[in-house]
Amino acid sequence: MPNLAQRSLEGTFLVVYGFLCRLYRPLRSWIGAGIFCVFIAMTAAVVHVFPLSNWDMFAYTATVLEPEVNDPGELHRQSYAFVQDNVSEGEYLTLTQDRTYRIRQAEDPDAFATMLGFYRIKILYVETARLLSNFMDPVKALRMISLASAVAVGAILLVWMARTGTLMYGPVVVALLVTSAFGDASQLLSPDLYATVFLVLAAYLYLERLDLPAAVSLFAAFLVRPDHLAFIGVFFVFAAIYGPGRWSITACFAGSFATYLWLTGGADHPGWWIHMWFTHVEYVPTLEGFDPPFSVSGYLVMLVRSTVRSLMSQTWLALLFAEVLFFAKCISPAKLDDRARVLLYAVFASICAKYLVFPHYETRFYLPYLVIMGMILLVSWHRQQERV
Repeated sequence: MPNLAQRSLEGTFLVVYGFLCRLYRPLRSWIGAGIFCVFIAMTAAVVHVFPLSNWDMFAYTATVLEPEVNDPGELHRQSYAFVQDNVSEGEYLTLTQDRTYRIRQAEDPDAFATMLGFYRIKILYVETARLLSNFMDPVKALRMISLASAVAVGAILLVWMARTGTLMYGPVVVALLVTSAFGDASQLLSPDLYATVFLVLAAYLYLERLDLPAAVSLFAAFLVRPDHLAFIGVFFVFAAIYGPGRWSITACFAGSFATYLWLTGGADHPGWWIHMWFTHVEYVPTLEGFDPPFSVSGYLVMLVRSTVRSLMSQTWLALLFAEVLFFAKCISPAKLDDRARVLLYAVFASICAKYLVFPHYETRFYLPYLVIMGMILLVSWHRQQERV
């Protein structure tokens, strides 16, 4: 039997707990939104003060400068000079001397020029950086895109939560962003987060029945990273089958596919298999004359290697499994809104399709899809709980 002191302590605890619950309930949306906004502000501050450096900075800087610099040697010199001005001495040494590939790129302008076809194809990312480079140097322009994209993703998700009455789950969305490698994507100089802005916006607009703006946003995401054509294609199939947004998504897919053929033909992109080989097998010093034969066994080795690396050092597979398990255990598919169902199934299927076509192992490549799935599941669960 508990003694009098224990009963008194338990009673005090229950009183305090009840008071805190009564205090929290009317303020929970403000608290959730505040926590979320602090996280986005913190991320933006870290991106500004402590940006990460990667080798792609040289190539993207070169693609920004290309219209004004025709000579490969001068393009190489200016690109490396701009990067050197924006990184520490140690970072520059690592980016230029860390391995044989980087040494060759730093010393050979012609070898460096062969790599630019991988980067020119991200046309909207490059053109945005060119526009900003009228006011700052190209490296700062590229970093500004990352900073603005982090803030934009936060703003879209905040509006999404406010619109669906889920602001109190701000800490949950923060956890979703953390496990989706939002911070890494924000700090890196790459188009991943910029594309995420348009993909998350497209998902929100589609769920709000704004099909034409959603299609335009999807097309913009494709122009930032053309590999998102895989998602647009899968989305088109599910929309065609189930109905909502059928014509807008069909037009988006047709326009994206035609543009993809034009881009890959005119940007000197080396092609799917060479890109796969370069990414997963060997960083060859130059693409001049490089044409490895396709190999089924080689492709399977790449797939297995990427899966192992994903499991050992990344979070996207674990998060995807958690989202699927949450859907199976906590969501009633029959009660899902038609648009939420179409989008959820399309996102999941596109993750699988993208991985089979090009098995990226890094979580940042799946960031927008994991976030969209998480938001759909969170909102759907919240609405189903309210109906109980």
